[in-house]
Amino acid sequence: MAAKPGSAGGAAPPPAAPAPPPVLEKKTLAESRFLRFVNVDYARPGDNAKSSWQYVERTTRRGDVDAVNIFAVLKKKDGNHQVLVVKQYRPPMGKHTIELPAGLVDKDESPQTAALRELKEETGYVGTFIGATGQQALSPGLTNENMCVTAGGGAHRVTIFAEIDPELPENKNPKQSKEDRKMGITREWLPLKNLHHTLAAYEAQGWGVFAGLYAVAHGFYLRERLGL
Repeated sequence: MAAKPGSAGGAAPPPAAPAPPPVLEKKTLAESRFLRFVNVDYARPGDNAKSSWQYVERTTRRGDVDAVNIFAVLKKKDGNHQVLVVKQYRPPMGKHTIELPAGLVDKDESPQTAALRELKEETGYVGTFIGATGQQALSPGLTNENMCVTAGGGAHRVTIFAEIDPELPENKNPKQSKEDRKMGITREWLPLKNLHHTLAAYEAQGWGVFAGLYAVAHGFYLRERLGL
């Protein structure tokens, strides 16, 4: 039964998610250094009939979380705050993209530590941890990768929120790692105000835009538009 509008904001918690259906067989169809293509046979929830699904999972996860994104903000005294993004070529998209700094979590490394490390490597900036997101699916029909914070099954991705202090000595002349420079990754500060318009303008010029960045931008837009 469909939920009534506004019901999620009430005092009563939502119902628990149903238990996943039985997995009859899981088989690897192909594997590379970073990715694994698998087929899973399972009992379809509606009628228990055998059904198959193919999807991609990461091979690199060392713990409960396999990757991080970093939403790094530069707070300015005049109120014109900025967000740090990276630009890079993405072969699957066949185009250059605007993204948040991101990377894989190393073995025995916390998501918070990995995020600040990746921020330094990709952009040269040193950030301060603010907070992190909960778990969200990125493309649940294609991959088991999620954006998340808590442990669980599947491949997990965390979005870490950080603040960058431009007055710190180490942020006066930030330098990317040699490897990231070789990959052609560049950095840029974008204004938080009207960020959705800025990203739309980039898209109109042929850039791909990371969905997570767009989602946050539209969150700001809706807050302003609806007076939330």
